[in-house]
Amino acid sequence: MNVLKRLIFPILLIFFLLYSLKVEAKIYLDVYGKSLKKITIAVPYFKSDKISRLRMDMAELLNKDLDLSGFFIPAPQTLMDRELLDEGIEKREIRFGNWRSLGVELLCKGFLQEKDDDLILDVYVYDTLDGTLVHANKYRGKTDGWRRLIHKLADDIILAVTGDKGIMSSRIVFVSGYRGKKEIYVADFDGHNIKRLTNYNSITLSPSVSPTGKYLAYTSYEKGRPNLYILDLEKKIEAFVDSDSGMKTGTSWKNKDTFSYSFTSGKSSTIYTVDVGSKTKKPILSGDGIYTSPSFSPDGTKMVFVSDMHGTPQIFLKDLNSGEIKRLTFSGDYNVAPTFSPKGDLIAFISKIEGSFEICTMNPDGSNPRLLTNGGLNDSPHFSPCGRYIIFSTMKGNRYNISIMLFNGDNKRLLKFTEGDETQPVFMP
Repeated sequence: MNVLKRLIFPILLIFFLLYSLKVEAKIYLDVYGKSLKKITIAVPYFKSDKISRLRMDMAELLNKDLDLSGFFIPAPQTLMDRELLDEGIEKREIRFGNWRSLGVELLCKGFLQEKDDDLILDVYVYDTLDGTLVHANKYRGKTDGWRRLIHKLADDIILAVTGDKGIMSSRIVFVSGYRGKKEIYVADFDGHNIKRLTNYNSITLSPSVSPTGKYLAYTSYEKGRPNLYILDLEKKIEAFVDSDSGMKTGTSWKNKDTFSYSFTSGKSSTIYTVDVGSKTKKPILSGDGIYTSPSFSPDGTKMVFVSDMHGTPQIFLKDLNSGEIKRLTFSGDYNVAPTFSPKGDLIAFISKIEGSFEICTMNPDGSNPRLLTNGGLNDSPHFSPCGRYIIFSTMKGNRYNISIMLFNGDNKRLLKFTEGDETQPVFMP
């Protein structure tokens, strides 16, 4: 009996480890790899307990979200014959071989229930190779909130396939307007639910949102000169104002309560940090010429910034513990707007190359510079909270628009929010 017990335990341990490895292996995509093979996914129109256009609109929006993510190729509805569309949503009702023959690797099935103003959507996502259930959930919401429900579903599918949540539920803060009048807005990632956050009837620029989404910092010319404001979005009050004479620009957040910006007066510049709670302002770097555009590493120990200390605008890195400063960019005579990835593995920036303003990335030590855009006027790169995407403004025709791409430059897409120029986009947590 004792011998049996001694044998059973190792066998159970091995079984547990093998099972754990099998579960872990169900991450389908390495989204941080050098190359990315997209997965073909089919989202047939959801089943419904009533005749409604909504079930079709929801499936179509899900397809758009998955396509925009850069990780999927949504199969067109025209590819699916009547036999496939008539299938149920449970595993025993699905002919996976028929779906595989169409090149479909993942299959998303859903059943929508509509009752008064309430929605219930049951969703199952299968691997067509063996019918494995990749994701299943019951989503509840209101009819007027169906878009956000679908965005959450898209994020959950992306999480199941990549191991990281998607950004389709994100909101974007940006500047919009025309010459002489620009305000700050926030909108859902798909361009819906647009809301104006400032109303100065002037020029308002450089929005920056704190990591918790509580504070919004920006520069406004409402009083005739560039004053710096930090708005408490929860209390809807001004938490900090710098109205001293001089230029206040290049705003960013070191942590959830500490803000940083550049102040230029005369021929000298200073980069400050501000504790919003105590309103304590502290200089961390200053000198003659340009010192601007601070951005901090995720652990807060390093800061990248722009300076012309060697004659032209270049990007430097300061170790905030040792005080050591290192130059990162050497190619070209104009490199600006650096921003750290939330993962700490990349710095995005703008470089002037053959007359165009291009978005590039490099490693935190300045090595391995990579060109991500190809011509035109590109500006204001900003990483998504997951670090997989870069959002930026770009000149298309006679106006600025907001675009997004993967961190390696793939899957560039144009986003649409307003009719005016759209610049300086950032993600809102």
